[in-house]
Amino acid sequence: MNHVAWAARIMLGIISAAALSSCGGGNGAMTPECVNTSTIACTQSGPVQGVVSGDSRSFLGIPYAAPPVGNLRWRPPAPPLAWQGVRDASSFGNVCPEINYNGDLVGDEDCLVLNVFTANPPPQTNQPVMVFFHGGGDQRGSSQDAPYGSPNLQTQGVVVITAEYRLGILGFMANSLLTAEGGGTSGQYALQDMIAVLSWAKRNIANFGGDPSRIMLFGQSAGSFNIQMLLAAPSAQGTFSVAGMESNAIPSASTASWIPTLAVAEAASEPFVAAVGCSNAADVLACLRAVPADTIVNYGQQSPFALGPGLGSTFLPVDSFTFLQQNGSPVPLLIGSTREEWAGVNDDPATLLTESQYEAALHSRFDSIGPTVANQVLSLYPAADYDTPEYALIAVDTDYNMSCEVRNVARAAAGTGRPAVWRYLYTHRFENDPGLNASRAFHTAELYFVFDNFSLIDPAFANAVNYVPTAAEVTFTGDMIGYWTRFAAAGNPNGAGAVAWPTYDPATDSMLQLDDTPVEIDGYHNPQCDYLSTLPQP
Repeated sequence: MNHVAWAARIMLGIISAAALSSCGGGNGAMTPECVNTSTIACTQSGPVQGVVSGDSRSFLGIPYAAPPVGNLRWRPPAPPLAWQGVRDASSFGNVCPEINYNGDLVGDEDCLVLNVFTANPPPQTNQPVMVFFHGGGDQRGSSQDAPYGSPNLQTQGVVVITAEYRLGILGFMANSLLTAEGGGTSGQYALQDMIAVLSWAKRNIANFGGDPSRIMLFGQSAGSFNIQMLLAAPSAQGTFSVAGMESNAIPSASTASWIPTLAVAEAASEPFVAAVGCSNAADVLACLRAVPADTIVNYGQQSPFALGPGLGSTFLPVDSFTFLQQNGSPVPLLIGSTREEWAGVNDDPATLLTESQYEAALHSRFDSIGPTVANQVLSLYPAADYDTPEYALIAVDTDYNMSCEVRNVARAAAGTGRPAVWRYLYTHRFENDPGLNASRAFHTAELYFVFDNFSLIDPAFANAVNYVPTAAEVTFTGDMIGYWTRFAAAGNPNGAGAVAWPTYDPATDSMLQLDDTPVEIDGYHNPQCDYLSTLPQP
């Protein structure tokens, strides 16, 4: 399945500060008159006034690029426009156009904004910066979603940045005319948005208490495989010091269609160009740039097609898996998955499958590959090994769609003389809610502990739970935050008396199992992954 067709399923109180109108950054540079305070931070585009709530400060909806509208649609992000006076940063900006999880068309193309969360009072020394990109299949989702829309992570010695990036066709369409205009690349606009966020952080984050030399780039789900592409993209190098990939990875291009070649992605856009009436226009790109964004989003929902970035483009010359095999990660890499990912995607633990229904489900998934494949998978995942046949199916779907791919990417990146790889398996089950507990270590579960925010938890995106963690989970939250923030600071999650996290060794598949009591494990589901990895990847 193409990576953009895969879709998974706060505000703080305002305290106003005196406006510093003399801080205007009208020429796009931070002027000597601009002075950082607890609620005002200087940027190269002008000062912004944020919000203080307890031990946190938030600066929301800050433009990191010009609105990608009109002639800037399907172009690399342009520098943000400067403003005079102090810009209000007390509320989120627009989300990018999308069909959201409720099926509603929302958003605005003027959406290239970021949010900065930092400590109050302002830190005395610059802290590591953690830049997070959300999931949603690159079709939906936003930085406003729980739990990262209102994190508490910033109180633990780091500065947190979240951001919007262009989605779907608006963020990833490749086309031969765009490729010619773009000097040999198209379809990478969302990824260039992410690079623009990182570049903005390099230039501005010191004024928010962040250290521009220590920037952790990380993401979850679709955000994770975007991070994998940025590891391989030449134009992203030097914009981050460490990277984290949570709950998704891109397998080798030779065994999957996740990332098409540039030529394939260009050809796939032609029916769209025709459908919106631009094929015979005197200026095709001008015609496309005049199509309403809602029309484009609706087309992508109803008639999805292969999107970029195209392999072989100047942006992504080499498949990212091959790049990691050949070079390793350019920076220390934290990578992992949850044990029951698919409980938060398509499989429902409450389904009462019989063993025969479980077997039928495997045949429906694998018979098109070969007549003996389903039976081989069944031998590796016998229903008797699991509490119910449904949990057996969740294990199969989780490994086939995510966990084995994560393992294979970790193996590709690790090696002697390369930056260290740190792999985890998240197994924790929510302890204080029966429904969440039944979903076990579902897709997105770890994020609530990393960001220390337990509002609106829901693996099925239907009935959100405002969760109260147990005492053990409060401790576990501290463990998770400690590992992630130490990694952001130094590229090594160990220290502060925590259970030792081993560097990943492909020979043993050594990793840390994350639960109330973290423990080192080796070789998780290797026989299963060894076989599933020989099959065409989903």
